[in-house]
Formats: sequence, structure tokens, C-alpha cells
Amino acid sequence: MKLAIVSPPFMRPTSPPLGPAVLLGYLRKNLPDIEARAFDLNLLYYEKVLDCLARGVFKIRLYNWDEETTARRVSQALIFLRQGPRENFDLRSYHHSATVFLSLENSFNAFMSEMARRYLLGLSVPDRVGIFFEDLIRPVLDYGPDLVGFSILFSSQMVFALLMALLIKKKGDSKVFMGGASIGVMSQPERLFKEPWSISAKDTTQQFDLGQYVDCLVPGEGEGALLGLCMARDDQDLSGVPNLIFVKGQEIITNPPHVINDLAQIPEPDFSDFSLEDYISPGVILPFLTSRGCPWGKCVFCTHHHSYLRYRGLGIEECLRQIRQLKGRYGARLFNFYDEMISPGRFRRLARAMIDEGMGICYSAYAKPTKSFDADLLRLIHRSGGRVIMWGVESASQRVLDIMRKGTKIKEIEKVLQESSHAGLMNLIFIMFGFPTETEAEFYETINFLERNKACIHALSKGKFVLTGGSLVQKEPGRFAITEIREAAGSRVYNRVFDYRVSRGLGPREVASLFKKNIKYLESVGLSPRFGAYRDHLLVYASSRSHSLPASNSLLKGFSAD
Repeated sequence: MKLAIVSPPFMRPTSPPLGPAVLLGYLRKNLPDIEARAFDLNLLYYEKVLDCLARGVFKIRLYNWDEETTARRVSQALIFLRQGPRENFDLRSYHHSATVFLSLENSFNAFMSEMARRYLLGLSVPDRVGIFFEDLIRPVLDYGPDLVGFSILFSSQMVFALLMALLIKKKGDSKVFMGGASIGVMSQPERLFKEPWSISAKDTTQQFDLGQYVDCLVPGEGEGALLGLCMARDDQDLSGVPNLIFVKGQEIITNPPHVINDLAQIPEPDFSDFSLEDYISPGVILPFLTSRGCPWGKCVFCTHHHSYLRYRGLGIEECLRQIRQLKGRYGARLFNFYDEMISPGRFRRLARAMIDEGMGICYSAYAKPTKSFDADLLRLIHRSGGRVIMWGVESASQRVLDIMRKGTKIKEIEKVLQESSHAGLMNLIFIMFGFPTETEAEFYETINFLERNKACIHALSKGKFVLTGGSLVQKEPGRFAITEIREAAGSRVYNRVFDYRVSRGLGPREVASLFKKNIKYLESVGLSPRFGAYRDHLLVYASSRSHSLPASNSLLKGFSAD
């Protein structure tokens, strides 16, 4: 048995994907006789795009530059983002480089996504594009796997995963499965087999049956399913594989889930198959989970409970052991803790243990800004190596926070942000505009909150409310003044998008209008708006700073890629 675990394009190429590394470590521990490899085709995609751009195979114009200038500016930006100095990290140079790279991503990824859909539909694509796609999957095909699993974190990867599956099926008889968070958060993942996939390119739309290219789905946690798939002798054995969805005859079978209660049974992630120095960050940044699930789990807009059926924490000593292993094996000093959130009590225990151990790392983490994050705890976090905390703020209207069931208070949030900054930490905050029943006055309460606290907000990740299938808002719309829900014109079975009407508060169009009206101001909040997109880079910057942090407003005012 040979297994390939694939991360398809496209997502931010700043650090290696965590899911494949966790699965690889688990499988190599429990089935050492199985040959398994991980392939980051997302990173390979970017490497090939940048190489083709440099060689003139692909030509693109950004801003008012010609093709040669664009290629040169992109190359210069890439050098800074990959090799830029860790000390004296120059924000203006960073913002310039990150803006150029983000512009390339937005432009070229849209083009390649269209090309991928055309390829799937059997429409003509330029020869160089067809060669690009075939070269992209070649490392997997040359490996000759019996089983190929696609780890899909974002819906933007779905079309590319389907294209890669098609190319794999054309070349051989490998079994193909899909898993990852994008499938895990779906409330009804079996729909991917039940309903045809509608793929559109230009004026052409065709229906696809996923079963032609994909043999099974793994929603939620994948360790047990992967182990079972590798041990199954044939399709008759699939009934015993936990957390698996597959087609048998005319019937879609959904096997019951399996949860590993003791996370210590899962070894540290195995990143040995990834070229860590090639990611687009100045330094190796490793993702890591100290827990699974959310210790709060009450937010009405969230669907992450579909992936993690319940909350479990890895023991503090085991956390430290695994981090030591990763640090020693890969020379990593920067870590991104991907926990849904780390509670204050757990954070205190973890920080104290890291100080006692002298871990010598810098890290970022997600948390909820409650009063338990007092000045003492925040200083402790900084002493332990904490440099960036990503806070789920969402709104500055107390009424909206209450209906969201966030469990936070505005005054406490402000105090936490101020004391976090004073402790030497950088704050990235998440804001969600337009939650159902939010009024225009409440929209501007959040804008005013940002202005009041601008000096201690170092990065902003902002967006508009999206109605997600399986959330409490979707299940009980009447509680949130939603009078009608319908699938939007651009909705797909693999990326369901909903339109809705409300009986009070701002509707989706009004939210979009207000968001657009205020986007220039929102882009001015924080050290650089690019840190909201490239969060790993914020950790690099924060880890290079002293205890005294710069004020975050107006540093890059008026600056552009030119």
C-alpha cells in the first residue's frame, strides 16, 4: 500500500499545511509498514507560477506596469517576503512587497481558477496551461500511490482538487478520497455525492458526478478513517472504517464518527516531506494544535463543531514534549497555535510550563477577550514567547454580541486589548459586520470602537457576515429576524452560499454598501492591512520587535505598491 496525502491549490503559501502533517505522523506511528508521503501541491503551484512568470511563460500586468516590470517587481517582492531581515523588519518595505504579492495572487489565481474549470469542462485552454496542470500533478503520479487523499482547508481548493482527481483517474486506478476542514464543517457532506457538481466557465455550465473521480469522503477528524482505509483489503471492508462516506451500489453509506479522546495517542506532526525553507515567509513557521474543538462552543454563527465533535486538550507536558521535538527536528523557533481558542486557565498553565521549560520559541494563538485575560496573565504569555494574540471581537455592539452568544463585554474587550499591548503582545482582531438585526448605528459603534482603540490594534481581519449552513442562525432563522433564506445564484454544492431577508436591521446589500463606504478607513487600522491576509508574517514581525511596540495607526497611510 502506497498513500499520498495532497494539499491542493490554492491557499496562502506562508507555512506548511497542518492536516497532512498530523495524518502522516499518526499513520507512520500506527502503520509503519505503509509507505506514505505528503505533497504540498499548493506550494508547488506557487513555485511554478513564479517560475513561469520569471521566464515569461506566463505574462501578467499589475497596476500600470508592463509585463517585464511586473515580473521584476514580483521577483523583488518575493525576495523580501522569503528572505527579508528578521531584525529591523521594515514595515514600508513589507507592505510594498506584500501588496505586490497579494495583487499577483488575486489576479493570477482568478485566471488559473477559470482555466481549471475550463479544463474540467473539456474546453480549450492554452497549451502552456494544460502542461502546467499536468506538471503539477506529476510528482504524485510518479510516486504511484494506491490511495490518494486530498486535504481541503478552504472551498477555493475544491475545483483544483477535483481537477487533480480527474488527472489521477485518467492515469491509473488509484482510490481517491477528500477530507479536511472544508468538508468537515459541512452540515450534510453526503450532499457532495447526492447532488451533481455544477461547474461553470464563461457561458458554459456542466454537471459532474463526484463519484466519477472521488471514491469516498472523510468529514471531520481523519486519523481513524485513514487508518481504516489503509488496512481495508477491498471495498467490502469499508463498512468498518469510521467517519467515512462512500457509495455502495445505489446507496450512500455514512459510517459513524470516531473521536480520539486521548490526544496523546497522536504524535507530533510530521513535516519531513515539506520543503520548509521554500514557504513565502522569512523563517520556518510551524502550525500546531494544543487542543481540538472549542471550549466555548456557543457562538450562533459557527459551524466548526461539525469537525470537532467535542473539546479535548492535549496534556501540557505532552504539548511541551511535541514542541521540543518539532523545534529540534526542524530548527523552528516560530509556531502558530491553531486551536479554535485557548481559554485563560489553559493559557496560564501552558505559559508557565513554557517559561519553566525555557522553550525559547515565539508563537501566536487564538483567544476570546474576556476579563480573565488580566495584565498578569498577558505578561506571563509574553514571557513564555507569546507575540501575537488573535482575538475574536466580532462587534462593538453589546446587543449584537449578546445575540451572537459571544460571552464578552465591550469594556472588558477594550481593557484586554490595551493591557495586551502594554504587555508587549500584538493584537490581531476579527470583526464581522452585518450580523442579522445589526443596525447602521451599531455598524458605526464598531467603527468608533476601532478608532478609539487604534493604538493597540496591530492588525485587523474584517469581513461581512456570511450565513453558513448548519449554524444555529441557519437552523433557527426566526430568532435573528431572518424571514427568508435561499441559495444564492453563485452557490455550489461544495460551497453553499445563501441570500437572506431580514425583518429588521441591515440586509446583506445594505451591509455591503456600508462596508464598501468604510473600506478605506478599515484598511488604515493596524500596522499594515496585509497582516490580516498574511498572519504568519505578523508573527515574524512581532518576534523581531522589542517590548516597546509602535503605535499602529497612520504608519502606512497613503502607501501603495508604487
